[in-house]
Amino acid sequence: MAQPVYAKPGTKPGFRVSKRMLWIAGTLVILIVGFLLLNRPTPKGTQFHSPVSMDTLEESHFSEESRMNNEIPYGRVLASYAKSNYSDYDGEPVSVAIQQFSASSGTVTKVNELGKEAVATDGLESWVEWTVDVPVSAMYQMDLEYLPLDGKKSSVQRSLLIDGKRPFEEASIFTFQRYWKETGELKFDNEGNQIRGVQEEVREWRIRPMEQTEKFYREPYRFYLEKGTHTVRLTDVREPMAIASLSLKKPVQLPDYASVQKTYEQKGYTDSDADVIHVQSEIPKEASELSLRAEWNDDYHSEPKSVMKTRYNVLGGGRWKTGGQTVSWEFEVPKDGLYEIAFRYATPVHNQVPHRTIRIDGEIPFQEMEEYAFPYIRGWHADSLMDKDNKPYKFYLTKGKHVISLTTTIGAIRQAITNINDSLGDISLLSSQVVKVTASSKDANGKITVDRNQDWNLERIIPDVKERLQTSIDVYEQSYEQLREVNGGIMPSFGQPLQTAISLYKGMLEDTETIPYKLNELGTVQGALGNAIESMKEQQLFVDYMVVAPSGTELPIVNSTFAQSMGSNLQRFVASFRDKDSIGIDGNDKVLKVWVARGREWVDIIKTLVLEDFTPRTGIKVEINTVPLASEHLLLLAYTGGKAPDVMLGVAQGIPVEFSIRGAIIDLNTFPDAKDVSKRFVDQSLVPLEYNEGLYALPETLDFSLLFYRTDVLERIGAEVPQTWQDVYTLLPKLQEEGMEFYYPAGVGGYTPFLFQNGGMFYTADGLKSALNEPQALTGFKNWTNLYNNYKLPLQADFYQRFRNGEMPIGVGNYDFYVRLATSAPELNGRWKMVPMPGVKNADGVIDRSASGSGSATTALMMESTKHKDEAWEFMKWWTSEEMQVRYGSEVESLLGVGSRWNSANLEAVKGMSWSREQLTAITDQWKWLKEQPVVLGGYYTARHLTNAWNKAVLLGKNERIALEDAVKEINKELVRKQDEFNVTHSGKQNSAGSKDQTAEGEQRP
Repeated sequence: MAQPVYAKPGTKPGFRVSKRMLWIAGTLVILIVGFLLLNRPTPKGTQFHSPVSMDTLEESHFSEESRMNNEIPYGRVLASYAKSNYSDYDGEPVSVAIQQFSASSGTVTKVNELGKEAVATDGLESWVEWTVDVPVSAMYQMDLEYLPLDGKKSSVQRSLLIDGKRPFEEASIFTFQRYWKETGELKFDNEGNQIRGVQEEVREWRIRPMEQTEKFYREPYRFYLEKGTHTVRLTDVREPMAIASLSLKKPVQLPDYASVQKTYEQKGYTDSDADVIHVQSEIPKEASELSLRAEWNDDYHSEPKSVMKTRYNVLGGGRWKTGGQTVSWEFEVPKDGLYEIAFRYATPVHNQVPHRTIRIDGEIPFQEMEEYAFPYIRGWHADSLMDKDNKPYKFYLTKGKHVISLTTTIGAIRQAITNINDSLGDISLLSSQVVKVTASSKDANGKITVDRNQDWNLERIIPDVKERLQTSIDVYEQSYEQLREVNGGIMPSFGQPLQTAISLYKGMLEDTETIPYKLNELGTVQGALGNAIESMKEQQLFVDYMVVAPSGTELPIVNSTFAQSMGSNLQRFVASFRDKDSIGIDGNDKVLKVWVARGREWVDIIKTLVLEDFTPRTGIKVEINTVPLASEHLLLLAYTGGKAPDVMLGVAQGIPVEFSIRGAIIDLNTFPDAKDVSKRFVDQSLVPLEYNEGLYALPETLDFSLLFYRTDVLERIGAEVPQTWQDVYTLLPKLQEEGMEFYYPAGVGGYTPFLFQNGGMFYTADGLKSALNEPQALTGFKNWTNLYNNYKLPLQADFYQRFRNGEMPIGVGNYDFYVRLATSAPELNGRWKMVPMPGVKNADGVIDRSASGSGSATTALMMESTKHKDEAWEFMKWWTSEEMQVRYGSEVESLLGVGSRWNSANLEAVKGMSWSREQLTAITDQWKWLKEQPVVLGGYYTARHLTNAWNKAVLLGKNERIALEDAVKEINKELVRKQDEFNVTHSGKQNSAGSKDQTAEGEQRP
């Protein structure tokens, strides 16, 4: 046993340091040092030499066969001008007598708007054409003075023809923006949270050059015109607009900053000694889209500071990322002089440098402001606009008010994007050629299986395979370096797919016999490259405020330290316990309760619209709660428990009639203006919501069934787009020869078009019996099953994946399919279209294209237990109105992307969404043939036994007539059983003794 150690008399005990004390001390030192390091401000942005990229594009490195279409992009047209030594026009502007147009079609009127004589078109199918005398053969810039007229609040779009031809590919769409400003004083709710103000359109004449819609090119378009007479035609694509002037002028040629500095010296301009001007970003003078609005940021230094309460104090981010979006701020300087301009900004996408075109009083001051790069930073910083040596630019400003505008542009990566797109087209073609050579088999998901014991000798069958792979490798390596240079020597995440593709292609190049085994991997890489292109185009930037200051002004450090961020996070955590569903509501208020079965982001936008518009307009307070998708069973439980909301949004289309039978929801036809409200929707969309002459919900969203096809593939194999099912049958052998297939969706929903197109119905007129025993129903059933029995369509397939790789270049899809293509297959942009689905030609020669739109349709309903019927009805009318549906759709898409496009059931609102003209025409034309199945008692057995009948006819080979007759017998049995259960008479009417007792017992939908 160890003995204790004693100190000698007269001596002091020695101080001993234990290992534990050393460990604690070391840990404290590390923590302190770490805290100090973390608490240091992050470094400021470092400007770099941003390459100046001309608008000319190289000729494609790939074959014409792989192009998306036969039209030539502007960049290559401009390059051909340069080769031909065409010069810019250098004379006086050539003006067109705007009201003396030479030809027109549709609704074209001469008007006087805001004191100017003009020509107006209605934005539908109209066009107007002028004759222009060109003085000399040269390249001209075309300027247009325009005024958007009252419409659907979307930007105006037009297409251009010169001498009856489209001068280049991009001339199919020109966008003329509307501009918006926020009106009124700042408003706050009872808890101190800011309420967004009302947006008002700024109506004034504007002159803008004809330029690429998304600012893909640096400068406005140049049009080469020979001396003589020409025609210029503008065709409506979307929205009404008046035109006051059209002129051909000398293309703008900007000086560089060095030249501007010399001009400053020659004119004797000196640095200003005025006070610093501080301009907040959250309320701009105007913005080019309704969705370009301020956001709430709780950074410690953001102004006005706001952590615990919602205060919209910064602008940008995900709302301000698309090319062509413009925001303007007004400021006033007290005296003439040279000033520096700085912004407190943040770059939210890791390692990506956003670009903006900067104008002062409508003019770009010098070349370096055409595509100014905001250096990537971590967090927030205040930096001046500066050159590659980090020296601030100086701007001469006269005393008085000025306007600075920032427009999103993609920067000098247009050549890289074009080259990658060209490569994607060629590799997609190569993939199709390899599949055809190897006769590869595919499973339902499109996964390709190849015989690994077979020698394919691809280099003999596809002689240029190595050359094409090497060309793509060269293109990707060159594009990678270009992207790195444009981003200041750093590479965002979208560079990784390029490296992956290079590695994969090099492996294929080394041994071309491995290509068939790597086709699945190749498809994945193609998709990643397509997504990368979309990411390259997105240029997110946040702005907190702008500073206009005399030269040499020291900007403060305004980026948060670690300690400051931790403090804000703690405050935010505490604030998260507040009841945000009741924001803006006092305890004594009469409140309308609304449930919404959608995601949190979607519901937050509805809350914002209610606070901004509905409550100020009607005085009705609303409490909105988010509930899970497909949670209608919770609604019935809440109803039986006396805790149901007044209104619910996002209810599946088949639910309202089921609830109405149980007396749980209100018949909207009891309101005097119900018929007027119903006119907002396609008539047939109301059929699943009606029962016993009552209307039990309003449509919110509506689906569609359309024919989707790959334009490049069908063009390559020389196939026409089918209009009838007979055309489809003719197309199938040609597809099969190429190793391709046609897609038709599996499931009982596939029967609906064939039933309706052949004149059949699901039920008798009174809804008491199945009508599937009629001859028309049998004809439709045979047409449906013959697709699989006679024409060998796949029983199941991943249409999306196989559409992407070209194995299923045509088929029937819906809204969800469109979303997947738009968001996850950007490599196919410009290579596919959607048109109304095939139909049956009737005796009059008209093609009946009848189909359902109920796939993902949702509705809004009012609960019977509500104590606020009138208020609930006002809310439902407001919510389904054209104005709110367009605004909601715009907000959702700007915030969440095209994949969240709102498929409104309001027919007029759909026309205000961001569909292209062709897509909108396809949707509205198909909706003219919309036909829906009514909801009846026991109707759930119809789908079940139709599926059984299909299984018997297709999988077991049973006679179609017998299979369908067996189904009808079982369906009718269940219809009768449910009619007896709910005491429905032979007239189809429900006796008064029926429903509420059933609800009280808690019966749920079978």
